[in-house]
Amino acid sequence: MATKYILIGGHPYGSPDGGKVFIEELVRGFGESVKILECLFARPRSVWPEDFNQDKRFLENGLPDKKMEFLLTNPENFKEQVIWSNVIYIRGGISETVVTAIQKYGDGWEKELFGKTVAGSSAGAHAISKYYYDLDDMRIREGLGLLPIKILTHYGSDYNAPNINWNKVEAELRQYKEDLPLIKLAEGQFEIMTQ
Repeated sequence: MATKYILIGGHPYGSPDGGKVFIEELVRGFGESVKILECLFARPRSVWPEDFNQDKRFLENGLPDKKMEFLLTNPENFKEQVIWSNVIYIRGGISETVVTAIQKYGDGWEKELFGKTVAGSSAGAHAISKYYYDLDDMRIREGLGLLPIKILTHYGSDYNAPNINWNKVEAELRQYKEDLPLIKLAEGQFEIMTQ
């Protein structure tokens, strides 16, 4: 069984169905009960409890008949929590912050992803990718490289408007370093990949 990755362009609840198909995909294949690890490393620690509860409500409301167990990531025992989980959901925020936080755990934790679902929204999708365009500081950065892709999130939105020229950003990312698939995801749009 491979690792399933779900890359979200930002705000999964912003899709036309309110995120229902995303939630169904997030828990698909895990039987009666699913263990979800919420990774909020991209966000200030002061908002973790509020954001964790918001996401928990979002997922429970989307699939009220599904038994879900939730755990908020604790930086002190991240690897153990990854082992515990079926699903790791890396929420958006500051991309560089989440990438730096997860890099501290070295390479061993990645082996624990086999057979799990790893979802990343915005900064979380950036973390999963090899390269991404950081729309806040207008430059290309390196993710964790869990997937050999380049990614543009919030594609076509008014994120950081009027500073973003989407055609220019896309061309820059496409030409950057090696030739890798470029994934462009609008708000609420997601793509599934396995590895």
